[in-house]
Amino acid sequence: MTAAKGGLGAAGWHARAGRAVHRSRPCPVFRARPGPRRTRIIRVNAIMSARSPSSVATPSLVLDRIEVVLCQTSMAENIGAAARAMKTMGLSRLVLVAPRAAVDDKARSVATHAAALLDGARRVETIEQAVADSVAVWATTARSRHLNLAVVDGRTAAGEIVSQARAVPEGSPGRVSILFGAERTGLTNAELGAADRLLALDANPDYPVLNLAQAVQLVAYEVFHAAGVSPGGPLATDLPATKAELATLCARLEAALGGRAFFPGAAGEERERNARRLMQRVRLLLNRAQPSTDELQILHGMLTALLRVPRDRDE
Repeated sequence: MTAAKGGLGAAGWHARAGRAVHRSRPCPVFRARPGPRRTRIIRVNAIMSARSPSSVATPSLVLDRIEVVLCQTSMAENIGAAARAMKTMGLSRLVLVAPRAAVDDKARSVATHAAALLDGARRVETIEQAVADSVAVWATTARSRHLNLAVVDGRTAAGEIVSQARAVPEGSPGRVSILFGAERTGLTNAELGAADRLLALDANPDYPVLNLAQAVQLVAYEVFHAAGVSPGGPLATDLPATKAELATLCARLEAALGGRAFFPGAAGEERERNARRLMQRVRLLLNRAQPSTDELQILHGMLTALLRVPRDRDE
């Protein structure tokens, strides 16, 4: 799959300046068929129930472990429309990172019956805070990025997201996070560093423009579909390591390596810059490996043993 380039610009998905989401014409893909409102609602619920061979709650349990993270959203209407898109597809966990727009009457008007989802949204100031308890992080993009991260199409990514969510043991606070950038600037490369993989939506290369809520809707639909048709299977018992736990290991490793003059370059800014670059690659390696908590403890134990002052031994 080739990531879409061009029209989305730095944002990945962005609304045109001055254009509110509620003024956009509905995308034909999501236009409801003619018929009574009640019939359409029952149809959506029926899909969610019928696709779970073992239990109606199984897809819901998986979807509850997936969260949508909106970063620095500048339009209240986009926040409301994203919440509505999530609720339509069974997602209920919304995280707002340093939002530039308030969750006001405009957002609630667009969200309609998803207003409760807005009320329950978690607000943080940084992506690091948003994904601290996450066991996997996906970043949405529509540009070719010069990063050592795999770029996966939306449908394939949704299947992997559901598998990751299903692997979270019952009762664990671990979540799978999907990051969406600001409307006009998108996720910066530094922000993308918090992700394990990149998710790209294919679109018309001549006009690959999706506003924020449309992107959330497309990703949410693919995740909803994957959760409904993915086979069940036992819940995992081995806790996957969270991003906060991985950060702790990286910080400890960086301190140990720095104390032994491992990082190249002259002392000062040059060495610090080289240390940041190398540790970023180490973080990407750990993110791809997706170690469990137990495996992380093994790495901590190995590091402790290497740092321990050796006792005198008889040769």
